[in-house]
Amino acid sequence: MEFKKVTLALSCFILAGCFLHPMPFRSTMATLKTDGQPCFKVKKESVTANNQSRIMSIVINKRFEDGYMREIWSQREHSFPIKVVVPGECIPVDYHFVPNVEYSVTIYTIIPPDKIETKRSWDANFQLQDLKP
Repeated sequence: MEFKKVTLALSCFILAGCFLHPMPFRSTMATLKTDGQPCFKVKKESVTANNQSRIMSIVINKRFEDGYMREIWSQREHSFPIKVVVPGECIPVDYHFVPNVEYSVTIYTIIPPDKIETKRSWDANFQLQDLKP
């Protein structure tokens, strides 16, 4: 009986993960640019003090008629990411968004480029017509 309690407690601890590690997910601010396309920005506290968060990949998902989100576009620079995330500046996304479609955009960064364990992601879910300038 005691063995079952220990096993259950240990299983819960393992499944919960490390509660001391900061969450790698951050929210992206999505606004509308003058050209009618979205602008994705991060807050100052989302990046390192020396602004070395580099974009590793950008993934865009779209909700289809069956209700599922699927990847429709991506840009990956895994070997040598050079674009830097600067707080308050638009992160360039080379995709043409259309109204009345639900999108999910995830931007992955790492600091520095050779340390994959520093990966972070920024997420935004939106429909183009709901964004404000």
